Parts: sequence; structure tokens; C-alpha cells
Amino acid sequence: MKLIKFLLWFIIIVLLAILVWQNQDYFMAATALHLDLKVESWNWTIPELQTGIYFAICFALGLLLAGFKAVVIKFRLNKNIKAKDKQIVSLNDEINSLKTELEVFKNDPYLKKASAAQEPADTTATPESESANTDGSDPKDV
Repeated sequence: MKLIKFLLWFIIIVLLAILVWQNQDYFMAATALHLDLKVESWNWTIPELQTGIYFAICFALGLLLAGFKAVVIKFRLNKNIKAKDKQIVSLNDEINSLKTELEVFKNDPYLKKASAAQEPADTTATPESESANTDGSDPKDV
């Protein structure tokens, strides 16, 4: 994958170099930029520069703006990650406290005695065949 990316960027750079080389007359021509805001004191003229330099300046400004936006997004995402990490820690603390509370109830001797007393009562229940006979007759007579 790295080789493919390298080859792709190499092809793009070569094509741009060919474009500039074949159009040297355009890129080397010096032009001045004028800014007129229709107010007498608001007229500006940028000194004559080669068109290629204007392209380079616009490219550099684009890189700066994209880099600034990337840094802002990175800081915002780091802030979100820290908030989520704090939330995870608090939820893990809550889980641990609930586990210890559950262990307290499991190891409580009073609750063990109460649950042990209830278990035999549950095992002495009547079987389903006896409870299904409600007419008062003996199940053996059937």
C-alpha cells in the first residue's frame, strides 16, 4: 500500500511538473493584482509577481488553513476522548461498588440462614399429579 501511495503521488507531481514546463510563458508572466472597493481611499495594487508565485502563495495559504482546521479538530476530539475516559472510569467505579455490595449480601450470615430455611419448604411441595386431583378422591383409585 505504501508503494502504491508513493507511485500515485509521484505520478501527480510529474504531471504537475509537465504542466508547468509546457506552460512556462503563462507561469513566468509578471502581473499585478488590483483591488478596487469603489471607495477612493480603498484602492490597493499588489506589486507585479510571476503567476507561478501567486499559485504558490495560494497553495501555501490552503495548506495553512487546512492545517489549522486539523489542529482544531484534533483538540476537540482529544477533549471528547478525555470526557469519555472519565465516564468509563466513573462507570467502572460504580460497577465495582455494586459488586462489593452484592458480595456483602451474598456473605451475610443472616441472609444465608433465611435462604436456607426457605429451601426445604420449597422441596416439600406436593407433586403436580397430586395437586391436579381436586375432586377429593384418592389418586390410586383412578
